[in-house]
Amino acid sequence: MRERSAVTRVEPGRATTETGETLDAEAIVWAAGFAAHPIAARGGLAVNELGRMIVDEGMRSVSHPEVYAAGDSVLAVGDNGLPLPMSCASAGFSRMRATAAIIEDLTGHRSRRTPLAYLGNCVSLGRDDAIFQLVDERSRVKASFLGGRGATFLKGFVLSTVAWTMGRPTYGLPVRGFRLTAPVRTAAAAAD
Repeated sequence: MRERSAVTRVEPGRATTETGETLDAEAIVWAAGFAAHPIAARGGLAVNELGRMIVDEGMRSVSHPEVYAAGDSVLAVGDNGLPLPMSCASAGFSRMRATAAIIEDLTGHRSRRTPLAYLGNCVSLGRDDAIFQLVDERSRVKASFLGGRGATFLKGFVLSTVAWTMGRPTYGLPVRGFRLTAPVRTAAAAAD
């Protein structure tokens, strides 16, 4: 897998980068990248050039701390000091961090901090093939990878886990027995 390489030409069995380097390959997957929906920028929230909402370590908007966000739409800095990439692998960690921050803000109870990490790339290549590649502490891909049916199974497991946890945002967090210490602001109360 080669990231951040501008490809200028694709021919059968090879791709050429803007530096003139030729990459021989049996299969070439050319991905254009990501951009966030413009709703955060239109709402006046601080965003980066890709439209990702800039958040603090609790997944709160740096310009509007009462707004929480998670997933591909946020620009969060990982525990390694680097921005987390737009990925479902990052989204789960940011979701857990945002949920913990909301519980903490409403109850005053500090939860165990979920790490903000990016562990690897997982790319589906149809129904019967995929690639899973771990990254190092600087988010650079490692040379070894898992491919084929094993990677397909792993990607399927990740997707089903994401779908399951989306319906259970407090899964894995202590939420029972805490009383609200802060008033809950509703849309009607905020409008007053």
